[in-house]
Amino acid sequence: MKLRKVRIENFRAIKETEIVFADALGAIRPVTVLAGPNGSGKTSVLFAIVQALRGVMGYRTSDVPEPDELDIHIPLSVGGLSPTPPSIAVTLDVEFGDEERTAIRSVMAEVCPDERLPDLPSGKVSAVWKYPPERKPDGTLKPIWFLHRTQPRDAVPWFHGRRSAISGWTNRKLRERTLLDKIGGIYLFPQDRSLRSRVMGERVGQDDESTVPAERRGRDVSSVWGVLEYLSNYSRSAPELVKPEENWEQRIREGFNRICAPKEYLGFMYRSDDPLGAPYFKDNGRTYPLHMAASGEQVIIEYLARLTYPSPMNHSIVLIDEPEIHLHPGWIRQLYLALPKIGEGNQYILTTHSTELYAAAARDQALIEMGQLIETN
Repeated sequence: MKLRKVRIENFRAIKETEIVFADALGAIRPVTVLAGPNGSGKTSVLFAIVQALRGVMGYRTSDVPEPDELDIHIPLSVGGLSPTPPSIAVTLDVEFGDEERTAIRSVMAEVCPDERLPDLPSGKVSAVWKYPPERKPDGTLKPIWFLHRTQPRDAVPWFHGRRSAISGWTNRKLRERTLLDKIGGIYLFPQDRSLRSRVMGERVGQDDESTVPAERRGRDVSSVWGVLEYLSNYSRSAPELVKPEENWEQRIREGFNRICAPKEYLGFMYRSDDPLGAPYFKDNGRTYPLHMAASGEQVIIEYLARLTYPSPMNHSIVLIDEPEIHLHPGWIRQLYLALPKIGEGNQYILTTHSTELYAAAARDQALIEMGQLIETN
């Protein structure tokens, strides 16, 4: 799934804007950078995309609050009054690839045989989300996440592919798990300054692992540490039963090593003085655990882990809000070059006020300006 264009009206800081994510030849860019100063509306663009798709795709996130009246950008007349009821409108032009459409049809036939998929020969769907939602004939409001309309009509089931695949695999209705890897979703990495707590989880500020209750050590999969430990245990528990394409630890290791060479991710390892284990890295012959890794290494391993667990994100829309918060300029450039190598066929949309990321995107004609940046030292 790829996003070709978004049109946003009356949402948060945005009165009206339209952003095209395709290049001059019409191809959708693998990476697009929205650059602008604070208050320019770049984060609002990411939130608008999430609000429009989260309900129909079953995407759960607490990083984007449920919409309310404070999100509505109210256009007022000179007298401060408006005769038109204010509302938010987000229009998305989305494209599903050939392989993805085939996988969605297979999933829906197995898991939701009664749900009709309309023909979609071009793979293109236009979807409109509005807030407040329309009223039903009985006067009550439709659900917040209700899509106002799609073109072609009745195309909503196409957006159900990934959540139906996850449900089908969980409930053992889906025979081929690989179908899930071919269907795109949506994922947001929010603007978040608590990198260490996300990566380390309970271990933040603890000098001694024994301060964590034994039954909870290493089991917090909300942290990157916990995810890496879980994936390691999964791949080692019954190696003869783990298919190569499902060895997620190996997948993360190969991805990190390709992106960060000559640095290496060794996996979740144990030492005589560290019997509980830790994710370990290697650089120039020196090995070190995750909590001693550079912030850039932690960001890369976080992206790899989050886009792998609980299921790999391929052919997906990945939104990243101001990744430079945790990175020095060299790592910002490294991350920008690395993103197209994370996952298969993903579309990355970044926001930034970093002049380094601005320059890199401008060189690749992947930049959309949303206001003038001020050079900072």
